[in-house]
Amino acid sequence: MNRREVARLLAAGTLAAATGCRARPTVNSSDDLIHLDAIAQADLIVAGEVQAQDLVRSAAQRIQTVNPKLNAIIYTDTDRALARARASNGLLGGIPYLNKGLSAYKGMPLTRGSRLFAQTIASDQSAYTDRLDAAGVVVMGQTNTPEFGLLPSTEPLLHGATRNPWNLNHTPGGSSGGAAAAVAARLVPAAHASDGGGSIRIPAAQCGLFGLKPSHGRFPDQGYGDQAWPISIQHAVTISVRDSALLLALTERADNSALLPVGFVQPERVQQLRIALSLNAAEVTPDNDVAQRVAQMANTLESLGHEIIPVEQTPLMDERFDDDFLTLWASGAHAIAQQVTRTTGMPASDSGLLEPFTLGLATWFAEQPANTLRDALDRLRSYQARVRTFLSAYDAWLTPVTASAAPPVGYLAPDVSYDILLPRVRRFAAYTPLHNVAGTPAMSIPAGFSQTGLPIGAQLAAAHGNEALLLALAYQIEATSPWAQQLPPVHG
Repeated sequence: MNRREVARLLAAGTLAAATGCRARPTVNSSDDLIHLDAIAQADLIVAGEVQAQDLVRSAAQRIQTVNPKLNAIIYTDTDRALARARASNGLLGGIPYLNKGLSAYKGMPLTRGSRLFAQTIASDQSAYTDRLDAAGVVVMGQTNTPEFGLLPSTEPLLHGATRNPWNLNHTPGGSSGGAAAAVAARLVPAAHASDGGGSIRIPAAQCGLFGLKPSHGRFPDQGYGDQAWPISIQHAVTISVRDSALLLALTERADNSALLPVGFVQPERVQQLRIALSLNAAEVTPDNDVAQRVAQMANTLESLGHEIIPVEQTPLMDERFDDDFLTLWASGAHAIAQQVTRTTGMPASDSGLLEPFTLGLATWFAEQPANTLRDALDRLRSYQARVRTFLSAYDAWLTPVTASAAPPVGYLAPDVSYDILLPRVRRFAAYTPLHNVAGTPAMSIPAGFSQTGLPIGAQLAAAHGNEALLLALAYQIEATSPWAQQLPPVHG
């Protein structure tokens, strides 16, 4: 389905029916809006039941009331959002949205979660962000993120910790933790996110949301062209599968020579799939709660007619991958530390501009032999080929997203001793970086809750370029367990 067809359905007020959801609900008050995803809210605007400015004012009120408890949003500009809402167009015209603090949005702060950029205002934005604007979403502000997105928990020293709306004593994950907390609390129906090692999938899992990491190359103009290895990619965290599918269709490049366009994927019958199932990653074994929820997801997939094939030997079982990914991750921190030294004329560790964990990564990298990064990149390329070979034998691959449910705030904080924090990070986030290196699409889909009531996600990955299969599978799962109806204790 192309954009013109989507526009026709939206204009006719039938997009909800076309995407397999119930008929357009009646909204009696602004409180009813928290139960609606972005497409349902857009449908209301087209039907004349609400005005775009009403959606923005309602979101602004929820943000004002709830965000002090969460610290998910670090900057808002309601006046600018209202002005944009009055002139909104596009398929999602007038829908409240949030931009992640790692990504430039012209005229808004661009702190990247770091004291180094505490006073920076974005003077430009990427072509990807231009396409988001063209879709009509109304960016109301910036969400919190760990410094440079380096940690799977959102606790930057600059802005303070973001808290999980399911339990305020726990993290919402990272690095798109502010985005996930805001959407889970229904402050907005969807929010921009990015993923360089699990940063869409991890917070989606920790907050009970849907989070798809697209294939490498899906957005060649997303503004991330200066990486040693282009592993980061942008997209969103959403309440519903269809919102993610539509946002992908509206932001992908139709003229992309590397990948065929996905288009707007809708619910459809999915033929029987061969789905590999593995639980371990090298020496990492998931907590019992996670293992049980992933096994339950496997049972759900079997009940939908798919074949589940337990597999012990997978690319996740190679212990060297973790070290090679750490080398790549730390090389970025080292480059930043060198920049600080050049700019300030003093060692980065004395500048007070970088967090202890960032400095720890930079120091570790500086102590490695000169050819360490080159050798690591060579091996990472081989992992890319190995993952694609592994997936050639299956239609999809089911694993945990993280080794545990959301840890307490402070457990993965950047000022925890580096020697203690690094092993914690490596265990917690053992399952997601492989798909950034391989470039394969992967999604976190809600899989239930821990015994303490915290959300747990299951990860499903597919061959490079096969987002359509994952989205079709996600629609199937969503129909069996409508997670969007479950609200956390702290919500709008």
